[in-house]
Amino acid sequence: MVLYRGILKSCNYSCTYCPFSKHNMRGGELEKDRRQWFSFLKRFTAQGEKAGFHSLMLTPYGEAMIHPWYWEGLAQLSALPWIEAVGAQTNLSFAADASLDMFEQNGGVLTKLRFWATFHPQMTTVSQFAQTCRQLTARGIRLCAGAVGAPEHTALLQQLREALPDRVYMWINQMDGLGRAYTEKEKQIFADIDPYFYRELQPHPADVSQCRGRLFAEGDGRCRLCNISQSWKAEALPETGQSWKAEALSETGQAEIPKLCSRKRCSCYLAYGGRSNLVNQMLFGPWPLFRIPRRPRAVFLDIEGTLLTHQAQISQCAGRPKTREIAADVRAALEVLAKREQTRLFFATTLPYQDAKKRCRSIWHLFSGGVFAGGGHIIIEEMQNKKLRKEWFAAVPEQCLQDLERMIQSNQVRMLVYRDPQGICYKITLLHAARRPWSSREADAVEKCLTDPVKKQVRCLVEGHCMQIVAAGAEKAAGVKQICSWLGIPLNEIFAAGDSKEDIKMMQYQLGFSD
Repeated sequence: MVLYRGILKSCNYSCTYCPFSKHNMRGGELEKDRRQWFSFLKRFTAQGEKAGFHSLMLTPYGEAMIHPWYWEGLAQLSALPWIEAVGAQTNLSFAADASLDMFEQNGGVLTKLRFWATFHPQMTTVSQFAQTCRQLTARGIRLCAGAVGAPEHTALLQQLREALPDRVYMWINQMDGLGRAYTEKEKQIFADIDPYFYRELQPHPADVSQCRGRLFAEGDGRCRLCNISQSWKAEALPETGQSWKAEALSETGQAEIPKLCSRKRCSCYLAYGGRSNLVNQMLFGPWPLFRIPRRPRAVFLDIEGTLLTHQAQISQCAGRPKTREIAADVRAALEVLAKREQTRLFFATTLPYQDAKKRCRSIWHLFSGGVFAGGGHIIIEEMQNKKLRKEWFAAVPEQCLQDLERMIQSNQVRMLVYRDPQGICYKITLLHAARRPWSSREADAVEKCLTDPVKKQVRCLVEGHCMQIVAAGAEKAAGVKQICSWLGIPLNEIFAAGDSKEDIKMMQYQLGFSD
């Protein structure tokens, strides 16, 4: 995603706290802003797809959407087949229907248009602002709306929440310069309005390793990691030349990330909201900087490497509980999804059920079951609805155990066998005694020791020093599909996350890929 900010530094509003309301740009300055914008668009259109960019958002100093050239430019971008979303931060002071008509007349695709709308209580009323939001949503525009969390405006912001359409997310930004901490009552008021307000109050230490999915571009082509970082300035989109291969971009078209950020923390949503982490993707989708919640009907999450990030390779298969905790921001996000958004949460893991419960005891109550043992065990068990319980196991033939017994007697391998309540085997785990990773040669040797009928009935997968054997049809994606079928949830209305090849297929469902 690219954030674009030209030289525009003026606004049609005159809020007392804003410096841009005090600067009136002359005709020549506006013309330069228009010229730079279209020059940028020319370069972006020619080179953006190759460089891997698929979304653009205007983040101006001032109000861009009162100027027709921004509508024209966003329309042109949205018509490109490789562009998935375009939009802007705006005060919504433009004439909604006339501006959208202009957008369409210039070839714009309304379904790709997004707005981050800010309510300014000094310049507009709750009813006027909410009416514009309704006009936009009636035309199919996706947007969020919100305001700075000034304590003296709590009643007004509560009114705005009531006036906005239910599906429009209302955010609250932490107020800079307050000079004191929010009271507990103020925190609760803002949290009732904005379920993700807690993120504004959390520290977000700078971490450039999470900045690979975005670029902040100025009108003259200078770029850096985000709107507040000064650690990277280069001609990534040069005014002259035909290539993106400047200091900022490598020959592969991927941004070269500096080792350190010039800032100690990500101090605003444009900074922390654009990081490539689980919470942003889970809550706000592939383009989280638009700040529009994705609101999946079901979430499926891998455990090792996703909910619990990888550390020392201690056995994840031998039933040993871990001391690692789910990250605080992840836990808070899951709380909101389960309790406020009524999203069903499920695990999708190669761990057996009991091992998964030991790892995730602190969040277990938020989940409704999941896909365990790599798809060998599927269960729905909703805490709030005791009647909704379904469970299924995929049997591994007993002959597989007999074949493996002969192999492990001559090798330093430990075998764990998992059985359902009726005693039927649904998963086998082979562990190296020395806790060393399985080589491809060793894995092939295991498969060769299986008799021909068994080979067709099972599949083997290697995870570090663990080799898992489950039924041939058992996999995470199949389990996700089964749970969604039980609940009547379309596969493109889910979110799934993992960190291995086993997770790819289930993650593709949310993008609309079929079997």
